[in-house]
Amino acid sequence: MTRLFAAVLSLGALAAILQTATVPASAASNPITVTQCFVIQPKPLSKLAGGTQIAYVNNSRKTVTSVTFVVGYRNAENHFLRRVTDVGQFTPGTPIDHRFDLYNDITYAGKQTSSCYASSVKFIDGSSWNA
Repeated sequence: MTRLFAAVLSLGALAAILQTATVPASAASNPITVTQCFVIQPKPLSKLAGGTQIAYVNNSRKTVTSVTFVVGYRNAENHFLRRVTDVGQFTPGTPIDHRFDLYNDITYAGKQTSSCYASSVKFIDGSSWNA
């Protein structure tokens, strides 16, 4: 009976250790919520996109100093996946709406992006989050 109890107790402890060990550090939810992301229309008489507009919110409890976004876009010729970094001091809960020169060098094919999310975040205290 004592051996059976010890075996059950050992298996329970092992299961608890494995359960906590299999959760990766990056599994924490993304601290940035993208509320809007689109490619800007070309200027008159141009076929090139006018850049990319990204609106987002810092949902963490700490001030963010940089956010790297991954933005996918497809036109008639290619499917692109590019990164852009926004640098500043972005306080928790404050809506941010910035324009970037991302995709201003390709033929415009509509506003819609195929993907748009924060892939890495740096906080004012030196800590960071990565997807």
